[in-house]
Amino acid sequence: MKDVLLTTESGSDPSEEVIRETDLRIISMGVAIGNEMRRDRSFPVTEVFEEYRRTKKVPTTSAVNPQEYMEFFRQLRRERPEADIFHISYTSKASSTYRNAKLALRELGDPRIFLIDSENVSGGISLLLLKAAEILREADTPGEAVAEIRRYAAKARVIFLPDTLEYLRAGGRVSNAAYLGASLLNVKPLIRIENGELKASKKYRGKMEKTAFQVLDDYLRENHLERDRLILFYVEGFSLDLLERLKAEVTSRGFRQVYTFPIGCVISCHGGPGAFGIAGFEEG
Repeated sequence: MKDVLLTTESGSDPSEEVIRETDLRIISMGVAIGNEMRRDRSFPVTEVFEEYRRTKKVPTTSAVNPQEYMEFFRQLRRERPEADIFHISYTSKASSTYRNAKLALRELGDPRIFLIDSENVSGGISLLLLKAAEILREADTPGEAVAEIRRYAAKARVIFLPDTLEYLRAGGRVSNAAYLGASLLNVKPLIRIENGELKASKKYRGKMEKTAFQVLDDYLRENHLERDRLILFYVEGFSLDLLERLKAEVTSRGFRQVYTFPIGCVISCHGGPGAFGIAGFEEG
């Protein structure tokens, strides 16, 4: 296909490198800082952490609403009247973005805008966007492209390791008792993205300097991954020196492209500073 546009929400956390490679268009989700609703990617993640330190309340996030989607797609259609537009949304299991986009497209009635549930968040969606750009260059028809992108959405293997449970506790996602127990033992629960949902799995004990390599080793052993690309994503506060050593380890294991980039405010509101994640595709 020749004239195509790839779009997503800001919660996909694409780096500038991903944006360049995919010619991506992004619509911003919202983040409430105090009494002000601000656009994700319009301010640094550090302001999320500053707000929490000041108030002990985690900033809340909001999905894109149907009217915002309609304005976004109408503007793209004015710019590119002949383009096929493929929108890869934040997982429908963790946000109303997909549902709102579906409502907007129903209202617009544009048969050349195609909506795909990424079944993922953050770096997992960025991984899918990179693959989707390849698929769109090679596919003969929109239907063929949509089917192949959805196939890869199901193949994504994504994990996320918070450095602290403080933000999950403040957001009501873990109990005070669980938080206190984990903090005393320096335990970090691994979060997996499964069928579009965030689920806690095994626990790791110790400082991130040690546990990050344990997580990476387990992840690579437990998943039979394509070696084309891997994404290492992190929240502000994660050691950049540690990130480079993790990247070197991944490269030594045969991955041809390794992307490293920070994630934005939406996931940072839940994961807190210093968190770390990995995204790759299962073979087959």
